[in-house]
Amino acid sequence: MNDIEINSVTKRFEDTLAVNDISMNVAKGELFGLLGPNGAGKSTLTKMISGILNPTSGTIKVGNYDIQKDSMKVKELLGVVPQDIVLYDYLNAKENLSFYGRLYGLSGKKLKERINELLKFTQLDKKAVKRHVSTYSGGMKRRVNIAAALLHEPQVILLDEPTAGLDPQNKHALWEIIQSLKSQGKTIVLTTHMMEEAEELCSKIAIMDQGKIIALGSPSELVKKIKLENTITLVPDKTSARLIEEIKSISGVKNAYTAQDENEKTETIKVITDNPDDILSDVVASTVNNGTKVLSVQLSRVTLEDVFITLTGRSLRE
Repeated sequence: MNDIEINSVTKRFEDTLAVNDISMNVAKGELFGLLGPNGAGKSTLTKMISGILNPTSGTIKVGNYDIQKDSMKVKELLGVVPQDIVLYDYLNAKENLSFYGRLYGLSGKKLKERINELLKFTQLDKKAVKRHVSTYSGGMKRRVNIAAALLHEPQVILLDEPTAGLDPQNKHALWEIIQSLKSQGKTIVLTTHMMEEAEELCSKIAIMDQGKIIALGSPSELVKKIKLENTITLVPDKTSARLIEEIKSISGVKNAYTAQDENEKTETIKVITDNPDDILSDVVASTVNNGTKVLSVQLSRVTLEDVFITLTGRSLRE
């Protein structure tokens, strides 16, 4: 079952084609990533899903409701976390959540209970809850921003660049919150321009560039699509045909061969595999048991950055 269905959607702003004939589905309970550089069309697409913008052409359904024909039903199902913080600086976290809760039609005991649940969820301490939001760090504000979007218990959550500008500690804290939401069965669409974030969090990814989806699939499917290979490179003190054959026999090894490192003037062993982390210890153990000393080991993993460069001819940061 799909919680989001997008069919042939285009969005044009005068002479600018921001989203160009996109079709895709997001399954119920899926953490779906929209990955691409700034200006790729990610935010425009999420604004159309949320009903803030209407498509120039095409249709979007959320929970089987058309975003234009059944907008109120869609709003009940959606929780939207915009890239910009939408909190009142002169209110504290509790007061902000109370304000947004009333906008969602919540009140009384139910609102109070929901606010208390979400304050625990955001991991804010009791002192921070009572301080004005203006005193919060960027990470604290992001957490309250997410809590505000969850007040009405939406099934589908749109997160637009939620960790932009955060330090690594706050970024990983938000990752834990996002993963917790997925474990609750929420359907999440996450827009990001960070490869690491997409690979860490998302089970399925659409890579966008210049308003189009240029690749769609799980991180591993996208890597396989461009036919680049993960490689383990060992520098041994000696090699032999017997050692190469033993390494080839290890489960998960696609190929193994010797190669000359022209820079170091040494002979190396190249091991091709889909799962370098899973088989590394077996490769090293087999080498050592063969009476060969391992001088160094290097992993070369194919990443979503490699996928993007291969598909577009440039890096994501460009």
